[in-house]
Amino acid sequence: MTGRGGPLRHVLLSLADDELVLGHRDSEWTAFAPFIEEDVALASIAQDELSHAAVYLRLLAEAEPDAPEDERDPDRLTFLRGPEAFRNARLLERPNGDWAYTCVRHLAYDLFDDLRLKALARSGYRPLAEAVDRLAREERYHLVHGRTWLARLGEAEGEARERLALAVGAVMADAPGLFEESPEDELAVAAGIVPAGPAALAAPWAEAMRAELAPIGLADRVPPPETLVRDARGDGPKGPLGGRRGRHTDDLSALLSALGEVYRSDPRASW
Repeated sequence: MTGRGGPLRHVLLSLADDELVLGHRDSEWTAFAPFIEEDVALASIAQDELSHAAVYLRLLAEAEPDAPEDERDPDRLTFLRGPEAFRNARLLERPNGDWAYTCVRHLAYDLFDDLRLKALARSGYRPLAEAVDRLAREERYHLVHGRTWLARLGEAEGEARERLALAVGAVMADAPGLFEESPEDELAVAAGIVPAGPAALAAPWAEAMRAELAPIGLADRVPPPETLVRDARGDGPKGPLGGRRGRHTDDLSALLSALGEVYRSDPRASW
């Protein structure tokens, strides 16, 4: 490996895997979204997420030209890695559930990713800072989409309102995983790859999420930043999380099995 080695690899895989896993989940809504226009909109978002994952994986390949092919080839990294090699937050690997859960999860992640991209725009690793500047423009559309649907769902009553409240609760239960840190994050900060670790985003994220939920009366469901950071460290009642360290749920195993089925049938094929 060349360049910044371990910490850069960790940062790029965390970015790529978040986008890859959520992009696949979004793609599962194709032909099942509430109406055809939303089929098109969410398919477009899924395509964006997957293309962003590809950008991060290409950056990794360029940063580690001497690494074994299995560790740098974007296709192999996407389709042949086991769950233990993925660095995505567990929130993103959960099954889609109903439409309310999908929309709330997307907004929660997009608010986090918006903060993360703004921080990475100051990265001392120039290729990453330049890539982030381009990707952030597309991510802004994702935020608009999420805010629009939250407002729309927030106007509902009865069962729809109950589903929305349940969705917020389920997303908040997994939200600390977005801010989980590993030793590689500390090294990445020291090397100037990132200005601060994920935990530094907990406070602005909680404030932003409360602002989004306040108009529909659900702001009190957002944990305070100190709780998010505590749980992200694994000090809370649930114990260690582990998504950023390769400890995942069985949901990710099933997702990766479906994601790589065609590629594994003939890894030498060109598509």
